[in-house]
Amino acid sequence: MSFEDLEEAFIWSCDECGRVVGFKPDDFWACVAELKSRGWGFERSEGTWLHYCPKHRPRLAQVLKMKARDVG
Repeated sequence: MSFEDLEEAFIWSCDECGRVVGFKPDDFWACVAELKSRGWGFERSEGTWLHYCPKHRPRLAQVLKMKARDVG
């Protein structure tokens, strides 16, 4: 699991390298915004959220090579 909602913290970890970032559990969306501002990436794949640190976040060229899928 790459996200944990603990009583004392929100914890995210990179699904590639395991790098961990934690925040006080005050405002989930503010934490997500902070992670994005630090270069983290988020992706939903087959119903599961994946999280990537800046070093492992898929680049635009990788995204453009992905197979299209029907979302309708």
